[in-house]
Amino acid sequence: MKKIILLLLTILLTFSPVYALRTLSENYELVLNVPAKKLLLYRDNEAVKEYPVAVGKSLTPTPLGKFKIVRRIYNPAWVNPYRQSKVVAPGQTNPIGQYWLGFAINKKSQEFGFHATSDLSSIGKASTHGCIRLYPEDMKELFNLVKISTLVYVIYNPVEVKEFENKLFISVHPDIYNYMTDEEYIKFAKSQLSGANLVQEQNLYKAIEIKDGKDYFIGWTGSKKLNEQDAGPVEKGQLN
Repeated sequence: MKKIILLLLTILLTFSPVYALRTLSENYELVLNVPAKKLLLYRDNEAVKEYPVAVGKSLTPTPLGKFKIVRRIYNPAWVNPYRQSKVVAPGQTNPIGQYWLGFAINKKSQEFGFHATSDLSSIGKASTHGCIRLYPEDMKELFNLVKISTLVYVIYNPVEVKEFENKLFISVHPDIYNYMTDEEYIKFAKSQLSGANLVQEQNLYKAIEIKDGKDYFIGWTGSKKLNEQDAGPVEKGQLN
């Protein structure tokens, strides 16, 4: 749990109506929730788009923390992370596609970033060497929206509480990096539910036991609004 406290940024992912995406001049931020395997695009503190992604495997985890986009490349070459002598030139055979958004470098000078993938079945899985894979059309859109110095928050939040019309739902994702026990899941979930009236607490325990990422109704907000804001679900993959 100590590792979680050190690595988890205390950002609760809230849901708000989708707005039309704009241009590079807009004030965007990216929030990547690793266990949920999804990337949220925020504009002026409101979520405007959700992208399904692939994240790092347990042996090659995606780094957590606060970063910035530091490299933005059209038609990048690809270096095989397992055989660095193998370099694939830009073009149709490049497995990471046409776009690269680099945001972090580790002590071994390995750069982590967002890119497309030719292996579409890997999206939604912990299947990478630490980078973030998107569907090609999503990566193209993202590349054309964000710029150098765009903030990137990579968090580890396997418990998501969502509020819609005063109703509370919880979704629980597998602990892919083995950071938490079930007891810590419960403690973490309840820390997000202050001011809430849990009418189906058994669903909380069921969600934590199954960890299937589905939404379970657990109750209503109390006198204090959860996160002190109204919220509705982000329409996945849809733009107004």
